Amino acid sequence: MNATKQKILTQSLSLFNEKGISNVSLRAIADKAGISVGNLQYHFKKREDIVEGLYFQLVEKIDGISLTLSEDILKSFFSLAQQVMTIFFEYHFFLLDFTTVTRGNQKIKLHYATLSKRREMEFLKVIDVMIEQGLFRKEMLENEYQNLFRRTEVISNFWFSSLLIQADTLTEDAINEYTLMINQSVYPYLTKKGKEEYNKLMDS
Repeated sequence: MNATKQKILTQSLSLFNEKGISNVSLRAIADKAGISVGNLQYHFKKREDIVEGLYFQLVEKIDGISLTLSEDILKSFFSLAQQVMTIFFEYHFFLLDFTTVTRGNQKIKLHYATLSKRREMEFLKVIDVMIEQGLFRKEMLENEYQNLFRRTEVISNFWFSSLLIQADTLTEDAINEYTLMINQSVYPYLTKKGKEEYNKLMDS
């Protein structure tokens, strides 16, 4: 990606986070990037193309996070939640306008549906490993861990919207609040061994 295109994405991200997509024009983006509207449209013909570019940047960053399937898998699992939330905070405009974006951009909607299914499968594989290691209990209800993933996904997608309803601005405190919420949500599924490991991690 050339420097001008990256500059446009960077400045757009800042404006979208601050004001929301609908309140940011191409003129505003061009002014913040220090270029003409014509130059901007050479790279992105419309605002929706910029949103799309930022979406795939977000996806790439999250895909770059790895989970260690080892003895420290529980620690890695919790660390993953914090890393994902940190990236979400960086791109929080997208989550605040999540429904609008996916309704208005078929490419993003279809990609997200496929991505969600892939991440669900990856999540369930991790749970299977933690069951084998004696950290998570076996399912007691039908599709119990599939529904745990889906609840976590709903929280991830709409957590920022909920926060913004209660406050005028978002702060980085949201990262720790969300991470704690996710960590605590899995506690009832832990075995005695898993809870001991959990408490050690929380105390460290």
